[in-house]
Amino acid sequence: MRIDKITLTNFRQYQGSNSIDLRTTDDKNIILIGGKNGYGKTNLLMSLVWCIYGEDIAKIDENFKREIQKEGNYLKFLKSSLNWGSAKNGEDKFSVEIQLSEIELPDTLEIRSGNNYKCILKRTFEVNSTNEKIEISIEGIKNNIFKTDDEKKVFVNDYLIPIEAAKFVFFDAEKIANWAELSTKEEGSVLNDALGKILGLDIYETLVADLETYTDGLRKESATSTVKQQINSVEKGIQHNVEEIEKKENEILDKEISLLDLKQKITEYETFLVKHSNKVLNAGSLDELYKNKKELELKGKELENKFNQLSEIIPFAVSAGKLEEVTEHLAKQEEDSSLQEKRNELIEKNNQLLEKLFNNPPFPTDGDISFSKKMFYAEKAKKIIEDVFGKVDDTNELDFEHDLNKSDKDLISETFQYIRKQSKDIFEQTIDNFNRVKNEISEIDRLIKKIESDQQDEEVIKYTNNKNDAERKIEKLIEEKGALQNQVSQLKKSIVADNQRLQILIKKIEVSEQKRKKLDKANQYIKALKSFIDEQKRSKCSTLESAIFEEMQKLMHKLQDGNNDNFVAGVKAEPLPDNDGLKITLLDKEGVTRHKESLSQGEKQIYISSLIKSILSLSIQEFPIFIDTPLGRLDDEHIKNILLNYYPDLASQVILMATNNEIPPSRFKLMQTNVAQTYLLENKNNSTNFKQGYFQSYEN
Repeated sequence: MRIDKITLTNFRQYQGSNSIDLRTTDDKNIILIGGKNGYGKTNLLMSLVWCIYGEDIAKIDENFKREIQKEGNYLKFLKSSLNWGSAKNGEDKFSVEIQLSEIELPDTLEIRSGNNYKCILKRTFEVNSTNEKIEISIEGIKNNIFKTDDEKKVFVNDYLIPIEAAKFVFFDAEKIANWAELSTKEEGSVLNDALGKILGLDIYETLVADLETYTDGLRKESATSTVKQQINSVEKGIQHNVEEIEKKENEILDKEISLLDLKQKITEYETFLVKHSNKVLNAGSLDELYKNKKELELKGKELENKFNQLSEIIPFAVSAGKLEEVTEHLAKQEEDSSLQEKRNELIEKNNQLLEKLFNNPPFPTDGDISFSKKMFYAEKAKKIIEDVFGKVDDTNELDFEHDLNKSDKDLISETFQYIRKQSKDIFEQTIDNFNRVKNEISEIDRLIKKIESDQQDEEVIKYTNNKNDAERKIEKLIEEKGALQNQVSQLKKSIVADNQRLQILIKKIEVSEQKRKKLDKANQYIKALKSFIDEQKRSKCSTLESAIFEEMQKLMHKLQDGNNDNFVAGVKAEPLPDNDGLKITLLDKEGVTRHKESLSQGEKQIYISSLIKSILSLSIQEFPIFIDTPLGRLDDEHIKNILLNYYPDLASQVILMATNNEIPPSRFKLMQTNVAQTYLLENKNNSTNFKQGYFQSYEN
């Protein structure tokens, strides 16, 4: 699939009709769009995502979600998206239109199957009537095959760009580094959804979910009135908790937006105070204190992230003794199983020998040997076999056995090994370092306040008080945000517990023989489908491991200079149990986990970029890739690697949106041979339009 053209009409900075041609060629796959900050690069990306997904834009990216939240809600966000100049001229409508090609469609009554259809997707919003409309037309198809908006949404998700893959198609390269700080569960969920859709396994996963809903429904039909009441009560509780989570997450977003605003104001106050500082320390010293404080705050954030990562295993660390007992028990159970297999093998070999010795020809010419002699030679044969093949030791006397599959056993073993490596010293060191950083920040705050208190200028005192007030508000907001996050965490745990309780209630329901047969057949299908999905994901893991590491080797200079003994030496990818997601682990040369939060911001960006490219390489469908801030926080050496070795073969259509600081003329030369077209966002009177060429030095 390719996007050939985008037309924005009165959307945000783009007054009137503005079109951009994004067609690429086989040997030139990059479109480069330049623009200064505030000229509309991010809004171009947002317009595209809005046109495709509408209200679901909030599910794609936290930044889009915050943008909507900042306006209050989705409707207010749309109303604020009408170009102000157009609104002033009395217009009340804006739209975004996308022309797509190389669309693959199935064989239906209206369509012949093929992979080279052209499609136009257009979304329009009228401010006065608050009417939002999406139109889809397919070249060569005269009849309107989409009767409802739901049918259009299904078409977009199944045949254009599925929403589960959108995070890998539309993103800000600077912000993707944050993915490396996701918890195992969060990362697993994101990767699982994307991989399932990209591999085409979502069809089977949906079928499993439908079959499970069907089996639950069969059982519910046979439930007594008392059990039905219990089930309804639990389901209502789950729904209530889901709604509460949504409310609290919206409150968290509100507080995050307020925090960003306050931090911006504090930066403005500090800039003013530095300029007007003249007591105790000079302005340069005060400026240095502010810089030191920011560095310490960043370090504190890193330590906080590290502690959050470690906190995932704290419950296991507390119960490390029990976990060790389970690990030892599983080892004995494995040893016992192996001994039993060896014993059975020896018995089988002994039986085969005796069978061939006494019951297969040739036999003695003077008649068969006596029974006592047969017993004598049987015992002798047993001893000879034990001498030759080894005697099997007695098995362990186990009171019980854990009924676990291989994935569960591996997970327990890995968790225990990980806890052994994360000793008490590491926990204590992390906490001590965090406390030390907090103390240093407090000391710097004390010095700053002393300097600012010695300044008598009324304006200085005013901004000092404003800054102090903003800092107090930030502390309160952080505390309130933390409380809300804890509440969300508890609600999610309640949902898990309620779902388990619901399944227990449903499975206890007695059903008729006729329904039992239906349940058995449905469960057979569920088991087979789950096995198939798991097998497919596992088969892709080794491919994913090598692809991620090979990409990192091409891009990271630490993996190129040969001095990476304590750095990443390999990647491990594995599905989590119960289809909970996909776990990616970075390993050093000893096979020890290298924690992603220990990477620099640039290294995190490289790792996530490698992950994105590797996952896209497994896709059954090719997607165009749109990237804002394509070079993020990378240094010069990494930038060169990215421009030469990453974007030229990331996809057949890669659209980069950059400032002239990111990709100046000197860097443009590195990638010029792969660039199909260049554009510049030109802004006059707060209105943006597309101009051919890239900044002042290049024209197509």
